[in-house]
Amino acid sequence: MNPAALLRRLIREPAIRARAVNLPRQVHGLASEMGIPVRRLWLDLYATVRAEGLVHPDECLMLMRFAAQSTGPIVEIGSYRGRSTIALARGSRHGAGNLVFAIDPHAAFTGVLGKTFGPADRVAFMRNLLRAKVAEQVSLVNLDSRAAARGWDASIGLLFIDGDHAYPRVRADFDAWSPFLTEQSMVCLDDSTVPGVGPEQLVDELLESGWRELQRTGKITALQPAAA
Repeated sequence: MNPAALLRRLIREPAIRARAVNLPRQVHGLASEMGIPVRRLWLDLYATVRAEGLVHPDECLMLMRFAAQSTGPIVEIGSYRGRSTIALARGSRHGAGNLVFAIDPHAAFTGVLGKTFGPADRVAFMRNLLRAKVAEQVSLVNLDSRAAARGWDASIGLLFIDGDHAYPRVRADFDAWSPFLTEQSMVCLDDSTVPGVGPEQLVDELLESGWRELQRTGKITALQPAAA
């Protein structure tokens, strides 16, 4: 699909119509920053947005950017049907090619924002990764994130938190994985601009403790330890 056709398709989706108009500028800017052809980034974006998901195209570009910059393995907490996972995997290919570890039990669950999830999402997740041709770059870990963290023993380059949005669980996810962060690590939190949910509170706490904000696009905020 060429860029014009992709843009027309995106604009047909009411939820992202207003933001899609800025995509050409964003794609050109990021392609220039990453040193890759514009068409290649458009193809990455197309492969990503074909998958079902709650992450907007401009947020997908943001995830691609930080995945390309990651200095180590990429850990994603909460993968749903794979849109953000594909963005991370596609972006990583433009950097060091780090693996993406998708942590999601795909158990029946209703989030604090009313969205329901379940085992059927695992089937869609694998189908979408195969269609996007990133399955070999992604390791699906069907465990609770805290259980997965107990078996982890490596530094993380990028941590994307998009699991249970209740504050106690968001905090628990961060606390479980923060021992594996370095000064160069980056942490992204989805729905961090939604008032009253856990990601917003955690971002506020991290900023107050000295972390610095790298970028905020849509509802995703990227942060890094202040000492970096």
